[in-house]
Amino acid sequence: MHPIFVYTSGFLVLGGAAMHVANRRVDAATGRARWLKFGMYVGIVGCAITAIFLNRFYWLAILITTVGLWELLKNSLRVSNLSIQQSGLFGYLLIVAGFLQFSTTFDPLFILFIYFQVFIFDGFSQVSGQMFGTHQLLPRISPGKTWEGLMGGSLFCLMAAIIARDWVSLSLTQALLTGLATAALSFSGDILASAVKRATRIKDYSQLLPGHGGFLDRFDSFLMTGAGFFAFSYLKFLVL
Repeated sequence: MHPIFVYTSGFLVLGGAAMHVANRRVDAATGRARWLKFGMYVGIVGCAITAIFLNRFYWLAILITTVGLWELLKNSLRVSNLSIQQSGLFGYLLIVAGFLQFSTTFDPLFILFIYFQVFIFDGFSQVSGQMFGTHQLLPRISPGKTWEGLMGGSLFCLMAAIIARDWVSLSLTQALLTGLATAALSFSGDILASAVKRATRIKDYSQLLPGHGGFLDRFDSFLMTGAGFFAFSYLKFLVL
């Protein structure tokens, strides 16, 4: 059995325990909403890992980008400024191009290594924010983001990179640099998606994923990280 199943299970148990503690401070409805989101997240992680192991990740990539494009076009109609519409669409297509290249040209083990970190960063950013978040990070763009959430997610992302580095034969230094890059790209994708939502004055891109909103709400960091590592590789900047 591949170690990712053990590592992912351990992180999910730890995240679930932390969420249980955090939910003691909120009302029952909020707690149920958080558990729904957590359950969907477990399912999404499972689907992504399965697709990578079956060497069919590109089909998942096509699904994500196609639905994401539909969500973006639908919500762009809310914006009367044509330049904002065009900029958003151009930016999305540029990111999608890199993401699709990443999903089809990189070794599946490296894809697994990177998205293992993304899953951990996303999950523990939220849990850390729920438990310790008091200082808003970018209140005008994403009021729910906190410095504590970012630091917690980044720390666990680095841990994930370190413990999984043998999958792709990286040194400790290379793993740390890759983990930092993953955390930065994941966070950038999340913030970019939030900025577009502010411009279109929506809360979620759609309601296709219960507890998460739309595909772009859930896979924003997913898209940006894949595109970023493809760009690093293309520019000969990848530390591998």
